[in-house]
Amino acid sequence: MEKVVVLGLIFSILVAGWILATGQWAYGNVVGPLVNNSKLPKLEITYIDAYNTPQGLCLIMNITDIDGPDAYAASAPLMEIYNANHTFMMFLNSSQISNDTVKIIQAPWNANKKDTVNWYSGFVVILGSEGQFHLLIKGVHLTPGKYYVKLYTPAISTGREAVASFTITS
Repeated sequence: MEKVVVLGLIFSILVAGWILATGQWAYGNVVGPLVNNSKLPKLEITYIDAYNTPQGLCLIMNITDIDGPDAYAASAPLMEIYNANHTFMMFLNSSQISNDTVKIIQAPWNANKKDTVNWYSGFVVILGSEGQFHLLIKGVHLTPGKYYVKLYTPAISTGREAVASFTITS
């Protein structure tokens, strides 16, 4: 073999060893699983109110993303409304959330970040921002009592889901 080829092989073996060694040292991914310390999003409902109207249920929620990656927004493509004893349960998927949202008010401190809804992701909330979402769920009239809203975020355990309660008085 030529001298240049031998030096090239030795250099490539050293580089490959360096990559494997630093990967094992930093992440443990040569022997053992790759560790991903990325944060998962966590939505929180900071305010909720609801009341019956002649058209249906008006639901007002302030939703914020309190934890997670800054690179992309958190979403909640599924919302559940249920009463305290689970005799009433209702689910809204992302397209229903998008269709029933009649107004979104941005918090003053995040005017440059736009929380939104869409047919694919449902509620879309950017890290550190807060939006007030007004929903009019047509044809739904709740009887007086205590109800809960749960927002389901993909890849999140049920203990980290956003849950809030509201009361219908009349």
